[in-house]
Amino acid sequence: MTRRLLPPLAALLLLLAAAPAAPNGSQPTAASRTLAAILDEHWQHRLATQPFLGLRHGRPVEALPDLSFAGAERDAAFARSLLARLAAVDPAGLAHEEWLSREILLWESRLAVESLPFYWHQFLVTPYSWSFAASPLQFQQLPLAEEADRARYLKVLAEYPRQIEQARAHLRRQGELGVRLPREELDLVAPMFASYLRPPAEGPFALAPERLAGVEPAAAAAFRARVEALVAGEILPALTALAGDLEAARAGAPETVGLGQYPWGESAYRYLVRAHTTLDLAPEEIHALGLSEVERLTARMAELRRELGVPGDTRAAHATIRKDPRFLAKTPEEVGERLMRPVRAIEPLVGRWFGRQPRAPYGVRRLDPALEGALTFGYYEQPTPTRPRGDYLYNASRLEERPLVNAAALIYHELVPGHHFQIALQHENQALPPSRREPGYTAFVEGWAEYASELGIEMGLYRDPWDLYGRLSMDLFLSSRLVVDTGMNLHRWPRQRAIDYLLDHLLESPTQLATETLRYSVDMPGQALAYKMGSAKFWELRRRAERALGPRFDLARFHDAVLGSGAMPLAVLEKHVDWWIEEERRR
Repeated sequence: MTRRLLPPLAALLLLLAAAPAAPNGSQPTAASRTLAAILDEHWQHRLATQPFLGLRHGRPVEALPDLSFAGAERDAAFARSLLARLAAVDPAGLAHEEWLSREILLWESRLAVESLPFYWHQFLVTPYSWSFAASPLQFQQLPLAEEADRARYLKVLAEYPRQIEQARAHLRRQGELGVRLPREELDLVAPMFASYLRPPAEGPFALAPERLAGVEPAAAAAFRARVEALVAGEILPALTALAGDLEAARAGAPETVGLGQYPWGESAYRYLVRAHTTLDLAPEEIHALGLSEVERLTARMAELRRELGVPGDTRAAHATIRKDPRFLAKTPEEVGERLMRPVRAIEPLVGRWFGRQPRAPYGVRRLDPALEGALTFGYYEQPTPTRPRGDYLYNASRLEERPLVNAAALIYHELVPGHHFQIALQHENQALPPSRREPGYTAFVEGWAEYASELGIEMGLYRDPWDLYGRLSMDLFLSSRLVVDTGMNLHRWPRQRAIDYLLDHLLESPTQLATETLRYSVDMPGQALAYKMGSAKFWELRRRAERALGPRFDLARFHDAVLGSGAMPLAVLEKHVDWWIEEERRR
């Protein structure tokens, strides 16, 4: 397929200093030593404020995150101190990877300082607010084999009511400031938390038998009894109070969606666009780009439908495709099998396109059914010490509304050579500082995954025209997000207008698109922009390297270069690729 490149974005990036060459000599410079101390302090701060992060690094979880405004103020103050100290580090005294560490931390610290005024524009109780809503899932990751593990588990579990109270206080203060959950979001959120209100032995904190399989029976029974007593006596009452708050919030809930409706909402949205895309772009520019890409892809897909003999306009044709039994799985297990078929097709080819491959195994499994109604699709779960495999957790609810035309495109995005490839390689790279072995930076992570999915065209993996149609439909889906995310949050589109726009163009079902539009306008405004903008940047940088190096360009080496230093803001990635091009010229 001939690819039409997106307009260059280089002139719109943040202006960062160029990366210096590595300093001479093998002894650490004064700048290196100072930077190492700053990086370690920053890492220890992250471990203290993001306790579940430590699990992937062999540290026990001792507490739950602080969701309060006071906690956000402390984080911003810490970021200011980092900025002052980083400014005193001479970049000329740093090797390239050290320079990257400094630039990444500078960007991250500036963002943390800028975020404080918009603390009250984020909702804590929506399905994608993992720091709180997914706490029950996080507890399932905690080890229980040793007595000390179980004691820590009880200690941390006892903190959950405090976290619930922080979420309730956050809701109250938001209401006072005029930032209220829209009614349509409440229709989704209230049932999610109501589903937690089950007997302790059946609810989200229920302990699966295998988790205590190696524990002496009497000790296991005593522990289980203490957990159930804590859930019944403290957690369920706190969750009941929160569920009551959510029901009561309906009285003042707005009928409209989008950040732009709230006081200072447009400023908050512009901040989030920069934060999620890691590009200094105005949402108006992104909206225009989205319209252009939707037009291009819609025309290409109409052409392919004619070749496939599918009649009707886009909406009618997609209604037909959605009902085609060829693309519908009958059981959750069949969904998993259909997702793994394309993986088996790409595995023999990976070595020709990549120099490095992750050691961690990968696969698919079903998403927790309790979350399937609130989440549109699924998500990638990276390896952890307790589950050392990277998995795509797929949504298997309402299978009659989930056509699998894009199964190949989706799984190349989620596993190989997408999320699992990038995230596992990064986590396994012991040459990186610990903080840089964590995923981070949606525009990089999702941008790479989308680039990887499209790379399948070049690799010859979409020979079946229906697989190609699924790939184009996924690109169209992510391009349409540029339109509706900015449309609802900046241009004050009613949610129904966004749903209608998506239905006019996309293959996804009305059920899927209903929850997606709430994700864009309430849960995570601006986040969905990062996918397409990130992939566009990867393609732009690859084309730049191809032009600069000519016949000396090696695609596998390029892939290793952009993955080898881990995720980073796209503005820093651009400088990193420029440095790599010069290194290749000298090779």
